[in-house]
Amino acid sequence: MVSNQYDPAIPLEPLDAIRKNVQDSMQSQVESFIQGKIESNEWPLGSRIPSERDLSILLDVSRTTVRNAIQSMTMRGMFDRKIGQGTFVRQKPVRRGAEPAASKGTLGYVVCKERSLRKPISSEAFYFEVFAGIEEQAVKSGRHMLFSYLDDSNAEEVAAFASFLGKVDGLVIEEARDPDFLDMIAGSGVPSVLLAPAAAHEKLDFVTMDLAAGVRKAIRYLLDRGHRCIGMINGPLGNESARVRFSAWKDEMGLDGKSVDGDLSDGGEGWTPESGYAAMDRLIERRPDLTAVFCANDLLAIGALTALTRRGKRVPEEVSVVGFDDTELARHASPPLTTMHIYARDMARSAVLRLLERIETPSLPPVRLEYPIDLVIRESCKEVNE
Repeated sequence: MVSNQYDPAIPLEPLDAIRKNVQDSMQSQVESFIQGKIESNEWPLGSRIPSERDLSILLDVSRTTVRNAIQSMTMRGMFDRKIGQGTFVRQKPVRRGAEPAASKGTLGYVVCKERSLRKPISSEAFYFEVFAGIEEQAVKSGRHMLFSYLDDSNAEEVAAFASFLGKVDGLVIEEARDPDFLDMIAGSGVPSVLLAPAAAHEKLDFVTMDLAAGVRKAIRYLLDRGHRCIGMINGPLGNESARVRFSAWKDEMGLDGKSVDGDLSDGGEGWTPESGYAAMDRLIERRPDLTAVFCANDLLAIGALTALTRRGKRVPEEVSVVGFDDTELARHASPPLTTMHIYARDMARSAVLRLLERIETPSLPPVRLEYPIDLVIRESCKEVNE
């Protein structure tokens, strides 16, 4: 009789199964080893497989490699992972390329964001534009779209993500940050395209934009119009895109650390108008000589406009304001907001089109597609009279 449970009391035999410096990655080799154990019925359906620690010792690889292999196989429906109990064999493996999976009629859109920073997608101007672009292209392809937030650095959320993957034909993943998560996605066999990622992967397509170039373009526009005292209102600097914008502003202005940290910049609490209002109020209190302010997104800029108005500062006669994203709010602000236009919906459509190509032809080499960010000039800026 075959036991249906791995017994940790019985030591595993050492195995020289994982070869370094070969074409197949170590994760792929770990997956092949596990598949072999299941196919041979040594680890039968319903049984608990060895722990990550035991497998890493047995195969002489890191626990991260083992964890990525198991999570990748879980995403393909092979395992059930039960917190505090272990990982259990759910089904026999289907070898990659053996036969194409039936279409589920659904594409997934995932935004990688920490739980504390999440808001309803309808209140996130940039994400909602992307959401609309993905949904539009998904409908054209005869599919539905399924949305989820995910903290890609949270092990429990990533483990639970397998149920989401089981419902989709492919994924558009926005702002992925964690290299281990990307390794797992690349090895999962689920067609995926990264959108504006903070971390890239050599085996995954991605569609992105040059945030730093967009910021530099905005600051050069102000400098060319005679502004020299140009402040910045930041987004949360724990966010990679906020850090990129902040660094680009600092570099284009040629500022040293002292003037950046304590004088010409403020914000960091959030991306909201309330955060922009509070930051602008503090910034203009410290530096009443400001002639311009660059805001990391349009919502911050809307708050800055209100703060300046309540302090009796006229825009643009006394202070010019530039936003970032070119949302509907920017067009209807008072005065209408000069801002940087991101081609969010076009990026989303391109990501879905590439995803559909990859679903159809998985062997396509990965590509990188980069969109520009363009200046949109409206009434919130004016030239400084020397």
